[in-house]
Amino acid sequence: MKFEVKTDRLLLKVLGPESAPMVLKFYQKNRDIFEKYEPVIGDDFYTLAHQKKILDFEHKNILRLVMIRYWIFNKDNPYEIIGTLSYRNIVRPIYACCTVGYKMDRDNMNKGYCSEAIKATIPLLVEDFDIHRFEALILPDNMPSIHMVEKLGFKFEGILRDKIIINGERLDHCMYAYLADN
Repeated sequence: MKFEVKTDRLLLKVLGPESAPMVLKFYQKNRDIFEKYEPVIGDDFYTLAHQKKILDFEHKNILRLVMIRYWIFNKDNPYEIIGTLSYRNIVRPIYACCTVGYKMDRDNMNKGYCSEAIKATIPLLVEDFDIHRFEALILPDNMPSIHMVEKLGFKFEGILRDKIIINGERLDHCMYAYLADN
């Protein structure tokens, strides 16, 4: 699995605990946006210590081949995170599937960066992990995310009722899937 991927405009990198200050800055800057769509785990999420723990945990899981998270940088500024893209719950060989998650910095939304990152990395997961099915869970009112995955070829498969707790409320999520052989 590649720990660094370059596209026309982006640099995607796996980061370790030493990058926690940069990651924390990204989350703090975009807190109001992300908390609408993502569960926050733990009262100390917005601390340096917690971000170090998460990066260490994720790095260990990347080495176990059960997930990979790329942090997205603009090639022109490789020191400021503009987004993140993760492939979690990698299950092989029978299911050959994973869950796709992504977040973009408020100043870098609607520029096609997330689509570019997904287009560049799905073929890597197909090749390196033999992943066939990529699933994205999206809140029904998150129209920008729905439009993006549809443009990438993800298909709506239904509503998962009471799927994830966000801001203390268990919410329905739309299930979208992309099949690698399409």
